[in-house]
Amino acid sequence: MTRFLASITQRERRFAAAGIVITLTLLLPVVAVAEPGLVPGTGPGAGTSPTSEQPVDVQRGDSCRDMLPADTPSDVVCRWLNPPQDAAAVAEFWLAEDSVNLERAQPLPLEFIRCNQKSDLAKTGTCKGGQTLCKQQRIRRYRCTNQVTRKVTYEGYVNGKWVVRSTPPSTAPSSTATPTAATPSTAPSHTPARTIDATAVVPAPPNQAPTASASNSVNAALTGPAAQSEPPPDGNPATPAPTVAPTPTSAVVTATSQPPTITPTTAPPGTPATPTTEPTTTATTADSITAQAIEAAAAARPRPRVWLETDLADDYAAGDTPFTTALQALITAAERPGVVGVKFADNLGYTGFTSAEDVTQFLIRASGALRAALPGKRLSIGVVVPELGCGSSQACIQAMRAKAPLATKENITRYLKTRAADRVDISTGLFGRTYRQHQVPDPKTGKPTPITPALAARTQWMSIRALEWDTLAQIGAREYGLAHTGDTSPWDKATATSQVDARIGTAIALGVPTITLWGHKAVDGNQTYRLLDAGLAPNALWTALTSQRLRGRLAVIVNPASTERSITADLAELAKAVSEVFILL
Repeated sequence: MTRFLASITQRERRFAAAGIVITLTLLLPVVAVAEPGLVPGTGPGAGTSPTSEQPVDVQRGDSCRDMLPADTPSDVVCRWLNPPQDAAAVAEFWLAEDSVNLERAQPLPLEFIRCNQKSDLAKTGTCKGGQTLCKQQRIRRYRCTNQVTRKVTYEGYVNGKWVVRSTPPSTAPSSTATPTAATPSTAPSHTPARTIDATAVVPAPPNQAPTASASNSVNAALTGPAAQSEPPPDGNPATPAPTVAPTPTSAVVTATSQPPTITPTTAPPGTPATPTTEPTTTATTADSITAQAIEAAAAARPRPRVWLETDLADDYAAGDTPFTTALQALITAAERPGVVGVKFADNLGYTGFTSAEDVTQFLIRASGALRAALPGKRLSIGVVVPELGCGSSQACIQAMRAKAPLATKENITRYLKTRAADRVDISTGLFGRTYRQHQVPDPKTGKPTPITPALAARTQWMSIRALEWDTLAQIGAREYGLAHTGDTSPWDKATATSQVDARIGTAIALGVPTITLWGHKAVDGNQTYRLLDAGLAPNALWTALTSQRLRGRLAVIVNPASTERSITADLAELAKAVSEVFILL
């Protein structure tokens, strides 16, 4: 490289340096967008209407400033190497005055000679006042010797400024010493390199399984308040989102993992729903359907991992007998070969409990019995934390805490510390109507702007990273905003791709390892919600999911009693896009 630089003219060096800076300035935003985890495809918002949801894009100047609440740890910050909105100013700085700043920013040589006084070498060929010879040292400083006076100085950059010292840096630390002279006009320019140190966090191991036998654990006295669980009432206005009402469940077999209600209920917040019990199938039939679903998943190619899912919180609130019955049914189903784990609670703490202590006690009892009866199986729960989508809006945070006082981030942290679950899925794509009522400063203009679903999702996952929940369990997402009502999806290719980028790509880019999709022929009341179209017909959304190679990151919820064609055909098609299935009991 030294020979190459010596062989070209000064004007050629200027053009080469200018080209490098311009190239880096234009390409840095592209590199930032292409970080690992972003969804490949046509790019954010391609061909979509202005009202379509878009993922966060650094090319638009998006920033996480003002998106996190005031109590966010100080180590969670945003760092830009070159913000896109500043690119023009940066280029102007380096190219100003015939690229004089570029010349000064060239790498420092191992040795250089400078004149002790200003001199026109082109006319005189000599340095007035003699020369100073500088040689680079191991400590990345120069030892400079004045060839006339033989005075030795130690020179180099300190905090971006060229300083001259009379003693070596080892005896005069740069952080405290005072420079004796400064010659920025004659010293070569150099920008010190920065080193970023990233550390990986390894999740802590779960609690050891209790030593009691499975039968003793299941039949132990399990008490709890008689309160009815009710899903969160809110919705997602960005898409044709589900309108789901609470569905009463039987103590043993009816599927309970329904999405949070989209339309608000007429009852005041916290009012328990009227308990009803309408079993639609016998235990024997349900057991057979579950076995069929597990076998169908094993036959699908590629073969997905199988989880079983129910919500024991309702049964715990109903009393000892329902809780024991439901717990035993879950254990019996999960003992089948091929089942990797069970999810035993959904939207934990949103309703159905009277205190955080009650929720904690439920987790300890349920997980203790399951770990004793199902050694080697993984345990999972689902939570919804409405305040995490509020960003820096204090009004939104207070409103969401009032809506779900037992599902605040402090309480969820407390639940996770019980180590009752190895995996925690956090609901997203909800509360869109409520979020839109509140505003946060726009990242670029600073003007108040409503909290959109994409902004809420990004804020939620940044907040979760700041809370360090991934040190307590594997953290995943449960996405409710991609399902459509009716037989066919209304989305075209551009809209579907934009929605996938915004809802899945943004989460994956912020470190979410797995995303579980809700809405495979999910029937509630008079509405049916789908990911594919009726009869397993592919649509633009399904094409986007399968074409972007996201299978290892995706899971899906399946009710074996509600299929498009058959449980075998449905799972065979779903396995093309997902690597895990949650089979509802």
